[in-house]
Amino acid sequence: MEKIITRPKEIDKNERVFYSGNHYVSLPEIYEDGSIKSLNIISLSNKGLVELSGEKALFEPRFYKKDKKLEIVKSEIEEIFYYIPSIKLYLSDGSSVLIKIYADLKEKGFIYEFESSEEMEVSLIVHPDKLSFLRFNSHEIDFKKEFKIDKWLKNPALNLYSYNVAFSLAFGGEKEFDYVEGERDITLRLKLNGKNCFYIAVNSDMDGASTTLIHLKRKGFERIYEEVYRWLEKKYIKYSQDEYLERLLNKNLFFNYFFAVGKDMESDSYVALTSRSPRYYVSGAFWERDSFLWSFPAIKLVDREFHNLIAREMILRHSKNAGDHAHYIDGTVLYPGFELDEAASYFILLKEMDVDLDDLELINALEMVYRRIEEEYDPKTGLYKTFLLPSDDPSEYPFVTIDNVILLRGLINLKELYVKLNWYKKAEEIEKKIKGIEKGIYEYLVVEVEGKKIFAWSSDGKGNYRLYNDPPGNLGLMYYYGFVDCQDEIFKNTIDYYYSPKYKYYFKDAKIKELACDHHPNTPSGLGLCGSLLNPLKREEALGWLKMANMDYGLLAESVDKDTGEAKTGVGFATGAGYLAMALYKVLFEE
Repeated sequence: MEKIITRPKEIDKNERVFYSGNHYVSLPEIYEDGSIKSLNIISLSNKGLVELSGEKALFEPRFYKKDKKLEIVKSEIEEIFYYIPSIKLYLSDGSSVLIKIYADLKEKGFIYEFESSEEMEVSLIVHPDKLSFLRFNSHEIDFKKEFKIDKWLKNPALNLYSYNVAFSLAFGGEKEFDYVEGERDITLRLKLNGKNCFYIAVNSDMDGASTTLIHLKRKGFERIYEEVYRWLEKKYIKYSQDEYLERLLNKNLFFNYFFAVGKDMESDSYVALTSRSPRYYVSGAFWERDSFLWSFPAIKLVDREFHNLIAREMILRHSKNAGDHAHYIDGTVLYPGFELDEAASYFILLKEMDVDLDDLELINALEMVYRRIEEEYDPKTGLYKTFLLPSDDPSEYPFVTIDNVILLRGLINLKELYVKLNWYKKAEEIEKKIKGIEKGIYEYLVVEVEGKKIFAWSSDGKGNYRLYNDPPGNLGLMYYYGFVDCQDEIFKNTIDYYYSPKYKYYFKDAKIKELACDHHPNTPSGLGLCGSLLNPLKREEALGWLKMANMDYGLLAESVDKDTGEAKTGVGFATGAGYLAMALYKVLFEE
Protein backbone atom coordinates (compact mmCIF):
# COMPACT_ATOMS: atom_id res chain seq x y z
CA MET A 1 0.00 0.00 0.00
CA GLU A 2 1.29 3.45 -0.90
CA LYS A 3 2.20 5.68 2.05
CA ILE A 4 -0.30 8.47 2.70
CA ILE A 5 1.68 11.65 3.32
CA THR A 6 -0.17 14.82 4.33
CA ARG A 7 1.84 17.62 2.74
CA PRO A 8 1.16 21.29 3.52
CA LYS A 9 0.51 23.66 0.64
CA GLU A 10 3.40 25.98 -0.15
CA ILE A 11 2.93 29.72 0.42
CA ASP A 12 3.23 31.91 -2.68
CA LYS A 13 3.88 35.14 -0.79
CA ASN A 14 4.02 35.34 2.98
CA GLU A 15 2.04 38.11 4.64
CA ARG A 16 3.59 40.22 7.38
CA VAL A 17 1.52 40.40 10.56
CA PHE A 18 2.18 41.37 14.16
CA TYR A 19 1.01 39.70 17.33
CA SER A 20 -0.25 40.74 20.72
CA GLY A 21 -2.31 39.37 23.57
CA ASN A 22 -1.98 37.46 26.81
CA HIS A 23 -2.90 33.93 27.88
CA TYR A 24 -6.64 34.73 27.78
CA VAL A 25 -6.94 36.74 24.57
CA SER A 26 -4.87 36.35 21.40
CA LEU A 27 -4.57 38.94 18.64
CA PRO A 28 -2.75 36.93 15.95
CA GLU A 29 -3.22 39.15 12.90
CA ILE A 30 -2.35 42.82 13.39
CA TYR A 31 -1.64 44.68 10.17
CA GLU A 32 0.62 47.59 9.26
CA ASP A 33 -2.33 50.02 9.17
CA GLY A 34 -3.12 49.25 12.83
CA SER A 35 -6.16 47.08 12.08
CA ILE A 36 -6.75 43.70 13.73
CA LYS A 37 -8.16 40.83 11.67
CA SER A 38 -9.29 38.56 14.52
CA LEU A 39 -9.13 37.65 18.17
CA ASN A 40 -9.48 34.24 19.75
CA ILE A 41 -10.08 32.69 23.16
CA ILE A 42 -9.62 29.12 24.36
CA SER A 43 -12.63 26.86 24.86
CA LEU A 44 -11.80 23.54 26.49
CA SER A 45 -15.44 22.46 26.25
CA ASN A 46 -15.27 22.89 22.46
CA LYS A 47 -11.80 21.32 22.23
CA GLY A 48 -10.19 24.29 20.50
CA LEU A 49 -10.15 28.02 19.95
CA VAL A 50 -13.13 30.30 19.41
CA GLU A 51 -12.26 32.94 16.85
CA LEU A 52 -14.09 36.20 16.18
CA SER A 53 -13.07 37.92 12.96
CA GLY A 54 -14.07 40.47 10.36
CA GLU A 55 -14.25 39.94 6.61
CA LYS A 56 -11.50 42.50 6.22
CA ALA A 57 -10.74 43.36 9.85
CA LEU A 58 -12.45 42.91 13.20
CA PHE A 59 -11.11 46.29 14.37
CA GLU A 60 -10.34 48.99 11.83
CA PRO A 61 -9.08 52.46 12.87
CA ARG A 62 -9.93 55.56 10.79
CA PHE A 63 -8.76 59.11 11.36
CA TYR A 64 -10.60 62.40 10.84
CA LYS A 65 -10.03 66.11 11.12
CA LYS A 66 -13.18 68.23 11.10
CA ASP A 67 -15.13 65.29 9.67
CA LYS A 68 -12.65 64.89 6.80
CA LYS A 69 -11.09 61.45 6.58
CA LEU A 70 -7.29 61.36 6.64
CA GLU A 71 -5.59 58.72 4.51
CA ILE A 72 -2.62 56.67 5.66
CA VAL A 73 0.43 57.59 3.59
CA LYS A 74 3.09 55.45 5.27
CA SER A 75 3.59 53.27 8.31
CA GLU A 76 6.63 52.40 10.41
CA ILE A 77 6.58 49.45 12.81
CA GLU A 78 8.63 48.63 15.86
CA GLU A 79 8.14 45.70 18.24
CA ILE A 80 8.91 46.98 21.73
CA PHE A 81 10.96 44.35 23.55
CA TYR A 82 10.28 42.13 20.55
CA TYR A 83 6.55 41.77 21.34
CA ILE A 84 4.44 44.96 21.70
CA PRO A 85 3.44 46.28 18.25
CA SER A 86 4.14 50.00 17.97
CA ILE A 87 2.83 51.32 14.64
CA LYS A 88 3.48 54.89 13.52
CA LEU A 89 1.09 56.05 10.82
CA TYR A 90 1.84 59.10 8.70
CA LEU A 91 -1.39 60.73 7.49
CA SER A 92 -2.30 62.71 4.39
CA ASP A 93 -2.39 66.11 6.13
CA GLY A 94 1.17 65.75 7.46
CA SER A 95 0.14 64.63 10.95
CA SER A 96 0.97 61.27 12.52
CA VAL A 97 -0.47 58.79 15.01
CA LEU A 98 1.41 56.24 17.10
CA ILE A 99 -0.60 53.06 17.86
CA LYS A 100 0.34 50.54 20.55
CA ILE A 101 -1.64 47.34 21.06
CA TYR A 102 -1.05 45.38 24.26
CA ALA A 103 -2.92 43.20 26.74
CA ASP A 104 -3.03 43.39 30.50
CA LEU A 105 -0.72 40.67 31.84
CA LYS A 106 -3.43 38.94 33.87
CA GLU A 107 -6.88 40.19 32.90
CA LYS A 108 -9.25 39.36 30.04
CA GLY A 109 -8.74 42.42 27.95
CA PHE A 110 -6.43 44.58 25.86
CA ILE A 111 -5.63 48.20 25.08
CA TYR A 112 -5.70 50.06 21.77
CA GLU A 113 -3.57 53.11 22.54
CA PHE A 114 -3.32 56.13 20.21
CA GLU A 115 -0.97 59.10 20.45
CA SER A 116 -1.48 61.87 17.90
CA SER A 117 0.88 64.63 16.84
CA GLU A 118 -2.02 67.09 16.76
CA GLU A 119 -5.73 67.30 17.48
CA MET A 120 -7.95 64.86 15.54
CA GLU A 121 -10.55 62.12 16.00
CA VAL A 122 -10.17 58.36 15.69
CA SER A 123 -12.99 55.96 14.90
CA LEU A 124 -12.52 52.27 15.58
CA ILE A 125 -14.96 50.29 13.45
CA VAL A 126 -15.84 46.93 15.02
CA HIS A 127 -16.90 44.36 12.38
CA PRO A 128 -17.93 41.10 14.14
CA ASP A 129 -18.64 39.29 10.85
CA LYS A 130 -17.62 35.68 11.59
CA LEU A 131 -17.51 33.34 14.53
CA SER A 132 -15.47 30.17 14.06
CA PHE A 133 -13.99 27.18 15.81
CA LEU A 134 -10.27 27.25 15.14
CA ARG A 135 -8.73 23.79 15.04
CA PHE A 136 -6.56 23.03 12.01
CA ASN A 137 -8.96 25.19 9.98
CA SER A 138 -11.36 28.01 10.85
CA HIS A 139 -14.77 26.30 10.93
CA GLU A 140 -17.38 29.02 10.60
CA ILE A 141 -20.46 28.61 12.81
CA ASP A 142 -23.87 30.27 12.87
CA PHE A 143 -24.19 32.85 15.61
CA LYS A 144 -26.24 35.78 16.83
CA LYS A 145 -24.85 39.10 17.94
CA GLU A 146 -26.40 41.97 19.81
CA PHE A 147 -25.13 45.31 21.02
CA LYS A 148 -26.32 46.34 24.48
CA ILE A 149 -25.61 49.16 26.91
CA ASP A 150 -24.25 48.01 30.25
CA LYS A 151 -25.84 49.39 33.43
CA TRP A 152 -22.56 50.10 35.21
CA LEU A 153 -20.63 52.42 32.91
CA LYS A 154 -23.31 52.88 30.27
CA ASN A 155 -20.71 51.43 27.91
CA PRO A 156 -21.54 49.45 24.77
CA ALA A 157 -21.11 45.68 24.88
CA LEU A 158 -21.30 43.02 22.20
CA ASN A 159 -22.96 39.72 23.08
CA LEU A 160 -22.21 36.69 20.90
CA TYR A 161 -24.25 33.48 20.96
CA SER A 162 -24.16 30.18 19.12
CA TYR A 163 -25.49 26.71 19.95
CA ASN A 164 -22.59 26.06 22.34
CA VAL A 165 -20.57 29.27 22.54
CA ALA A 166 -21.42 32.46 24.38
CA PHE A 167 -19.15 35.33 25.32
CA SER A 168 -19.11 39.12 25.33
CA LEU A 169 -16.89 42.09 24.58
CA ALA A 170 -17.20 45.42 26.38
CA PHE A 171 -15.83 48.70 25.02
CA GLY A 172 -14.74 51.90 26.69
CA GLY A 173 -12.30 54.77 26.41
CA GLU A 174 -9.94 56.66 28.66
CA LYS A 175 -11.57 60.04 27.96
CA GLU A 176 -13.91 61.72 25.46
CA PHE A 177 -15.28 58.34 24.38
CA ASP A 178 -18.41 57.94 22.27
CA TYR A 179 -19.93 55.34 19.96
CA VAL A 180 -22.43 54.92 17.15
CA GLU A 181 -24.27 51.66 16.60
CA GLY A 182 -24.76 50.51 13.02
CA GLU A 183 -26.79 47.70 11.52
CA ARG A 184 -23.93 45.19 11.41
CA ASP A 185 -21.15 46.93 13.32
CA ILE A 186 -20.39 49.55 15.93
CA THR A 187 -18.13 52.59 15.68
CA LEU A 188 -16.12 53.57 18.75
CA ARG A 189 -14.89 57.16 18.87
CA LEU A 190 -12.17 59.07 20.67
CA LYS A 191 -10.86 62.60 20.46
CA LEU A 192 -7.08 62.69 20.17
CA ASN A 193 -4.72 65.43 21.26
CA GLY A 194 -1.81 63.44 22.60
CA LYS A 195 -2.57 60.08 24.24
CA ASN A 196 -5.93 58.34 24.53
CA CYS A 197 -7.07 54.74 24.28
CA PHE A 198 -9.86 52.23 23.81
CA TYR A 199 -10.27 49.51 26.44
CA ILE A 200 -11.62 46.22 25.10
CA ALA A 201 -12.59 43.55 27.64
CA VAL A 202 -13.65 39.95 26.96
CA ASN A 203 -15.48 37.60 29.30
CA SER A 204 -18.10 34.85 29.45
CA ASP A 205 -21.04 37.27 29.50
CA MET A 206 -21.82 40.98 29.43
CA ASP A 207 -21.62 41.41 33.21
CA GLY A 208 -18.16 39.83 33.28
CA ALA A 209 -16.93 41.79 30.27
CA SER A 210 -18.22 45.11 31.63
CA THR A 211 -16.87 44.61 35.15
CA THR A 212 -13.53 43.62 33.64
CA LEU A 213 -13.73 46.86 31.68
CA ILE A 214 -14.28 48.76 34.94
CA HIS A 215 -11.17 47.15 36.39
CA LEU A 216 -9.06 48.00 33.33
CA LYS A 217 -10.22 51.63 33.48
CA ARG A 218 -9.51 51.81 37.20
CA LYS A 219 -5.96 50.64 36.59
CA GLY A 220 -5.58 52.95 33.61
CA PHE A 221 -3.80 52.27 30.34
CA GLU A 222 -0.54 53.91 31.41
CA ARG A 223 -0.19 51.63 34.43
CA ILE A 224 -1.14 48.57 32.36
CA TYR A 225 1.45 49.48 29.74
CA GLU A 226 4.09 50.07 32.41
CA GLU A 227 3.43 46.61 33.89
CA VAL A 228 3.74 44.91 30.49
CA TYR A 229 6.81 46.97 29.57
CA ARG A 230 8.59 46.17 32.86
CA TRP A 231 7.71 42.47 32.60
CA LEU A 232 9.16 42.22 29.07
CA GLU A 233 12.19 44.28 30.09
CA LYS A 234 12.85 41.85 32.94
CA LYS A 235 12.23 38.71 30.88
CA TYR A 236 13.95 39.48 27.59
CA ILE A 237 17.38 37.91 27.07
CA LYS A 238 20.17 40.33 26.23
CA TYR A 239 22.86 39.26 23.77
CA SER A 240 25.02 42.30 23.06
CA GLN A 241 27.42 40.40 20.77
CA ASP A 242 24.87 40.20 17.96
CA GLU A 243 21.76 42.41 17.78
CA TYR A 244 20.18 40.29 15.05
CA LEU A 245 20.46 37.06 17.03
CA GLU A 246 19.13 38.83 20.13
CA ARG A 247 16.08 39.87 18.13
CA LEU A 248 15.52 36.35 16.76
CA LEU A 249 15.89 34.77 20.19
CA ASN A 250 13.47 37.09 21.96
CA LYS A 251 10.90 37.43 19.19
CA ASN A 252 10.54 33.64 19.06
CA LEU A 253 10.72 33.35 22.85
CA PHE A 254 7.77 35.68 23.51
CA PHE A 255 5.69 34.43 20.59
CA ASN A 256 6.00 30.92 21.99
CA TYR A 257 5.20 32.08 25.54
CA PHE A 258 1.96 33.81 24.58
CA PHE A 259 0.83 31.72 21.58
CA ALA A 260 1.78 28.11 22.44
CA VAL A 261 -0.05 28.14 25.78
CA GLY A 262 -3.16 29.86 27.06
CA LYS A 263 -5.91 29.95 29.65
CA ASP A 264 -9.41 28.59 29.10
CA MET A 265 -11.96 31.41 29.36
CA GLU A 266 -14.53 29.08 30.92
CA SER A 267 -12.52 27.35 33.66
CA ASP A 268 -9.17 29.17 34.05
CA SER A 269 -7.42 25.90 33.19
CA TYR A 270 -4.15 26.23 31.31
CA VAL A 271 -3.87 24.69 27.86
CA ALA A 272 -0.93 23.92 25.58
CA LEU A 273 -1.31 23.88 21.80
CA THR A 274 0.65 24.16 18.57
CA SER A 275 -0.37 27.75 17.95
CA ARG A 276 -3.10 30.28 18.61
CA SER A 277 -2.51 31.76 15.17
CA PRO A 278 -4.94 30.78 12.38
CA ARG A 279 -2.03 31.18 9.97
CA TYR A 280 -0.52 27.90 11.19
CA TYR A 281 -2.11 25.08 9.25
CA VAL A 282 -2.63 22.80 12.28
CA SER A 283 -3.37 25.44 14.91
CA GLY A 284 -5.54 24.90 17.95
CA ALA A 285 -4.47 21.29 18.66
CA PHE A 286 -1.82 19.57 20.79
CA TRP A 287 1.33 17.62 19.90
CA GLU A 288 3.34 16.17 22.80
CA ARG A 289 6.63 16.52 20.91
CA ASP A 290 5.99 20.13 19.94
CA SER A 291 5.10 21.19 23.47
CA PHE A 292 7.32 19.00 25.62
CA LEU A 293 10.50 18.98 23.52
CA TRP A 294 10.31 22.42 21.86
CA SER A 295 7.93 24.85 23.52
CA PHE A 296 8.24 24.15 27.24
CA PRO A 297 12.06 24.49 27.47
CA ALA A 298 11.63 28.00 26.04
CA ILE A 299 8.84 28.76 28.52
CA LYS A 300 11.22 27.74 31.29
CA LEU A 301 13.64 30.45 30.10
CA VAL A 302 10.89 33.01 30.74
CA ASP A 303 9.31 31.68 33.94
CA ARG A 304 10.51 28.53 35.72
CA GLU A 305 7.57 28.42 38.15
CA PHE A 306 5.02 28.71 35.36
CA HIS A 307 6.90 26.02 33.41
CA ASN A 308 6.59 23.59 36.34
CA LEU A 309 2.88 24.33 36.63
CA ILE A 310 1.98 23.87 32.97
CA ALA A 311 4.32 20.88 32.49
CA ARG A 312 2.62 19.02 35.34
CA GLU A 313 -0.87 19.95 34.15
CA MET A 314 -0.20 18.82 30.58
CA ILE A 315 1.33 15.51 31.67
CA LEU A 316 -1.78 14.79 33.72
CA ARG A 317 -4.14 15.82 30.94
CA HIS A 318 -2.49 14.09 27.99
CA SER A 319 -0.82 10.98 29.45
CA LYS A 320 -3.96 8.87 29.01
CA ASN A 321 -3.31 8.97 25.25
CA ALA A 322 0.48 9.11 25.28
CA GLY A 323 2.06 8.86 21.84
CA ASP A 324 -1.03 9.38 19.71
CA HIS A 325 -0.21 11.64 16.78
CA ALA A 326 -2.34 14.67 17.76
CA HIS A 327 -4.66 15.43 20.65
CA TYR A 328 -7.50 17.83 21.15
CA ILE A 329 -6.53 20.37 23.79
CA ASP A 330 -8.54 18.42 26.39
CA GLY A 331 -6.30 15.35 25.98
CA THR A 332 -8.60 13.20 23.84
CA VAL A 333 -7.34 11.82 20.54
CA LEU A 334 -7.71 14.03 17.49
CA TYR A 335 -5.47 12.15 15.06
CA PRO A 336 -4.57 8.51 15.89
CA GLY A 337 -1.25 6.81 15.15
CA PHE A 338 1.51 5.99 17.62
CA GLU A 339 4.67 8.10 17.60
CA LEU A 340 7.43 6.88 19.87
CA ASP A 341 9.22 10.23 20.08
CA GLU A 342 6.02 11.85 21.34
CA ALA A 343 5.46 9.23 24.03
CA ALA A 344 9.12 9.45 25.07
CA SER A 345 8.88 13.25 25.30
CA TYR A 346 7.14 12.95 28.70
CA PHE A 347 10.37 11.61 30.16
CA ILE A 348 12.50 14.27 28.45
CA LEU A 349 10.22 16.89 30.00
CA LEU A 350 10.66 15.21 33.38
CA LYS A 351 14.31 16.30 33.49
CA GLU A 352 13.27 19.94 33.03
CA MET A 353 10.82 19.90 35.96
CA ASP A 354 11.16 20.37 39.70
CA VAL A 355 9.33 17.20 40.69
CA ASP A 356 7.73 16.79 44.12
CA LEU A 357 8.48 13.18 45.11
CA ASP A 358 5.18 13.05 47.03
CA ASP A 359 3.22 13.92 43.88
CA LEU A 360 1.78 10.46 43.28
CA GLU A 361 -0.71 11.77 40.71
CA LEU A 362 2.15 12.90 38.48
CA ILE A 363 4.20 9.75 39.08
CA ASN A 364 1.23 7.52 38.28
CA ALA A 365 0.70 9.44 35.03
CA LEU A 366 4.34 8.84 34.06
CA GLU A 367 3.97 5.15 34.89
CA MET A 368 0.96 4.99 32.56
CA VAL A 369 3.08 6.50 29.77
CA TYR A 370 5.79 3.91 30.40
CA ARG A 371 3.27 1.05 30.21
CA ARG A 372 2.03 2.40 26.85
CA ILE A 373 5.57 2.57 25.48
CA GLU A 374 6.26 -0.99 26.64
CA GLU A 375 3.54 -2.20 24.25
CA GLU A 376 5.98 -1.30 21.44
CA TYR A 377 8.95 -3.20 22.88
CA ASP A 378 10.60 -5.80 20.67
CA PRO A 379 12.55 -8.32 22.80
CA LYS A 380 14.49 -9.67 19.81
CA THR A 381 16.18 -6.35 19.00
CA GLY A 382 15.85 -4.56 22.34
CA LEU A 383 14.33 -1.64 20.37
CA TYR A 384 10.93 0.03 20.39
CA LYS A 385 8.61 0.41 17.41
CA THR A 386 6.81 3.43 16.06
CA PHE A 387 4.00 3.76 13.52
CA LEU A 388 4.59 7.40 12.56
CA LEU A 389 7.75 9.48 12.19
CA PRO A 390 8.55 12.82 13.88
CA SER A 391 7.10 14.46 10.75
CA ASP A 392 3.83 12.60 11.51
CA ASP A 393 4.12 10.58 8.30
CA PRO A 394 4.16 6.74 8.25
CA SER A 395 7.43 4.97 8.97
CA GLU A 396 8.63 2.51 6.33
CA TYR A 397 10.29 0.38 9.01
CA PRO A 398 9.24 0.21 12.68
CA PHE A 399 12.58 0.79 14.44
CA VAL A 400 13.55 4.45 14.06
CA THR A 401 16.97 5.54 15.29
CA ILE A 402 16.21 9.01 16.65
CA ASP A 403 12.99 7.82 18.34
CA ASN A 404 14.94 5.16 20.22
CA VAL A 405 17.66 7.68 21.11
CA ILE A 406 15.05 10.05 22.56
CA LEU A 407 13.46 7.17 24.47
CA LEU A 408 16.86 6.09 25.83
CA ARG A 409 17.51 9.61 27.13
CA GLY A 410 14.01 9.72 28.60
CA LEU A 411 14.41 6.38 30.34
CA ILE A 412 17.61 7.64 31.98
CA ASN A 413 15.53 10.48 33.42
CA LEU A 414 12.83 8.05 34.55
CA LYS A 415 15.43 5.77 36.19
CA GLU A 416 16.83 8.75 38.11
CA LEU A 417 13.33 9.51 39.40
CA TYR A 418 12.87 5.90 40.52
CA VAL A 419 16.19 6.00 42.39
CA LYS A 420 15.09 9.18 44.21
CA LEU A 421 11.86 7.36 45.14
CA ASN A 422 13.91 4.37 46.37
CA TRP A 423 12.19 2.19 43.76
CA TYR A 424 15.38 0.28 43.07
CA LYS A 425 13.80 -2.77 41.46
CA LYS A 426 12.03 -0.59 38.89
CA ALA A 427 15.23 1.39 38.34
CA GLU A 428 17.09 -1.85 37.59
CA GLU A 429 14.40 -2.87 35.10
CA ILE A 430 14.73 0.49 33.33
CA GLU A 431 18.53 0.18 33.28
CA LYS A 432 18.23 -3.13 31.41
CA LYS A 433 15.98 -1.48 28.82
CA ILE A 434 18.44 1.40 28.42
CA LYS A 435 21.32 -0.99 27.73
CA GLY A 436 19.12 -2.99 25.37
CA ILE A 437 18.26 0.09 23.31
CA GLU A 438 21.91 1.13 23.04
CA LYS A 439 22.96 -2.36 21.96
CA GLY A 440 20.02 -2.60 19.52
CA ILE A 441 20.87 0.70 17.83
CA TYR A 442 24.46 -0.35 17.15
CA GLU A 443 23.41 -3.83 16.04
CA TYR A 444 20.39 -3.05 13.87
CA LEU A 445 20.62 0.64 12.96
CA VAL A 446 24.27 1.05 11.93
CA VAL A 447 24.93 0.25 8.28
CA GLU A 448 27.87 0.52 5.90
CA VAL A 449 27.66 2.93 2.98
CA GLU A 450 30.58 3.26 0.59
CA GLY A 451 32.89 1.64 3.11
CA LYS A 452 31.86 3.87 6.04
CA LYS A 453 29.59 3.06 8.94
CA ILE A 454 26.67 5.44 9.44
CA PHE A 455 23.44 5.50 11.41
CA ALA A 456 20.49 4.49 9.25
CA TRP A 457 17.20 6.28 9.75
CA SER A 458 15.16 3.12 10.36
CA SER A 459 15.24 -0.67 10.10
CA ASP A 460 12.97 -3.70 10.27
CA GLY A 461 15.52 -5.60 12.36
CA LYS A 462 15.87 -8.16 9.54
CA GLY A 463 18.46 -6.46 7.37
CA ASN A 464 16.26 -3.91 5.59
CA TYR A 465 16.84 -0.26 6.36
CA ARG A 466 16.19 3.27 5.10
CA LEU A 467 18.68 6.11 4.64
CA TYR A 468 16.72 9.22 5.53
CA ASN A 469 16.82 12.18 7.91
CA ASP A 470 13.45 13.57 9.04
CA PRO A 471 14.03 17.21 10.11
CA PRO A 472 11.75 17.28 13.20
CA GLY A 473 13.89 14.34 14.36
CA ASN A 474 17.16 15.49 12.76
CA LEU A 475 19.82 12.81 13.36
CA GLY A 476 22.15 15.58 14.55
CA LEU A 477 20.07 15.47 17.75
CA MET A 478 21.77 12.18 18.66
CA TYR A 479 24.48 14.38 20.17
CA TYR A 480 22.00 16.73 21.89
CA TYR A 481 20.30 13.78 23.62
CA GLY A 482 23.65 12.48 24.82
CA PHE A 483 23.82 9.28 22.78
CA VAL A 484 27.10 10.06 21.02
CA ASP A 485 30.04 12.42 21.29
CA CYS A 486 30.19 14.88 18.42
CA GLN A 487 33.56 13.43 17.37
CA ASP A 488 32.22 9.87 17.24
CA GLU A 489 33.27 8.45 13.87
CA ILE A 490 29.90 6.90 13.00
CA PHE A 491 28.12 10.14 13.94
CA LYS A 492 30.49 12.24 11.84
CA ASN A 493 30.06 9.88 8.89
CA THR A 494 26.29 10.11 9.31
CA ILE A 495 26.22 13.90 9.20
CA ASP A 496 28.68 13.97 6.27
CA TYR A 497 26.48 11.57 4.30
CA TYR A 498 23.15 13.33 4.76
CA TYR A 499 24.55 16.82 4.22
CA SER A 500 26.02 15.94 0.84
CA PRO A 501 24.85 15.45 -2.76
CA LYS A 502 24.56 11.72 -2.00
CA TYR A 503 21.30 12.47 -0.19
CA LYS A 504 18.25 13.41 -2.25
CA TYR A 505 16.93 16.07 0.14
CA TYR A 506 20.20 18.03 0.23
CA PHE A 507 20.41 21.04 -2.11
CA LYS A 508 24.01 21.36 -3.26
CA ASP A 509 23.65 24.72 -5.03
CA ALA A 510 21.26 26.34 -2.54
CA LYS A 511 22.20 29.24 -0.29
CA ILE A 512 20.51 27.48 2.64
CA LYS A 513 21.65 23.88 2.67
CA GLU A 514 19.45 22.56 5.45
CA LEU A 515 17.58 19.36 4.55
CA ALA A 516 14.11 18.95 3.10
CA CYS A 517 12.05 15.79 3.64
CA ASP A 518 9.11 13.72 2.40
CA HIS A 519 6.73 16.14 4.13
CA HIS A 520 7.98 19.19 2.19
CA PRO A 521 10.35 17.81 -0.47
CA ASN A 522 11.35 21.09 -2.14
CA THR A 523 12.04 23.34 0.83
CA PRO A 524 14.66 23.21 3.62
CA SER A 525 13.30 22.69 7.11
CA GLY A 526 13.25 25.31 9.85
CA LEU A 527 12.94 22.48 12.38
CA GLY A 528 15.96 20.75 10.81
CA LEU A 529 17.82 24.04 11.20
CA CYS A 530 17.11 23.96 14.95
CA GLY A 531 18.55 20.44 15.06
CA SER A 532 21.66 21.63 13.27
CA LEU A 533 22.08 24.48 15.77
CA LEU A 534 22.14 21.82 18.50
CA ASN A 535 24.75 19.77 16.60
CA PRO A 536 28.36 21.07 16.99
CA LEU A 537 29.29 19.64 13.58
CA LYS A 538 26.77 21.90 11.82
CA ARG A 539 26.39 24.78 14.28
CA GLU A 540 28.44 27.46 12.53
CA GLU A 541 26.86 26.67 9.16
CA ALA A 542 23.41 26.66 10.74
CA LEU A 543 23.97 30.10 12.29
CA GLY A 544 24.97 31.36 8.85
CA TRP A 545 21.84 29.87 7.27
CA LEU A 546 19.73 31.36 10.04
CA LYS A 547 21.06 34.84 9.34
CA MET A 548 20.11 34.44 5.67
CA ALA A 549 16.58 33.20 6.43
CA ASN A 550 13.90 35.79 7.11
CA MET A 551 11.44 32.86 7.52
CA ASP A 552 8.19 34.27 8.92
CA TYR A 553 9.55 37.80 9.38
CA GLY A 554 11.89 36.58 12.10
CA LEU A 555 9.72 33.80 13.50
CA LEU A 556 10.51 30.17 12.75
CA ALA A 557 8.72 28.70 9.74
CA GLU A 558 8.34 24.97 9.16
CA SER A 559 10.20 25.30 5.85
CA VAL A 560 11.76 28.05 3.75
CA ASP A 561 12.80 28.83 0.21
CA LYS A 562 16.28 27.37 -0.27
CA ASP A 563 17.71 30.57 -1.74
CA THR A 564 15.72 33.48 -0.32
CA GLY A 565 14.98 32.04 3.14
CA GLU A 566 11.36 33.22 2.94
CA ALA A 567 8.70 31.05 4.58
CA LYS A 568 7.18 28.38 2.34
CA THR A 569 5.20 26.24 4.83
CA GLY A 570 4.18 26.51 8.46
CA VAL A 571 3.93 30.20 9.42
CA GLY A 572 2.48 31.36 12.73
CA PHE A 573 4.14 28.26 14.25
CA ALA A 574 4.31 29.03 17.99
CA THR A 575 5.78 25.77 19.35
CA GLY A 576 8.32 25.84 16.52
CA ALA A 577 9.25 29.35 17.62
CA GLY A 578 9.91 27.90 21.05
CA TYR A 579 12.24 25.34 19.50
CA LEU A 580 14.27 28.04 17.76
CA ALA A 581 14.43 30.16 20.93
CA MET A 582 15.55 27.17 22.99
CA ALA A 583 18.17 26.08 20.43
CA LEU A 584 19.56 29.60 20.04
CA TYR A 585 19.78 30.05 23.79
CA LYS A 586 21.75 26.83 24.19
CA VAL A 587 24.13 27.83 21.40
CA LEU A 588 24.66 31.39 22.62
CA PHE A 589 24.76 30.86 26.38
CA GLU A 590 25.32 27.20 27.28
CA GLU A 591 27.66 25.64 24.71
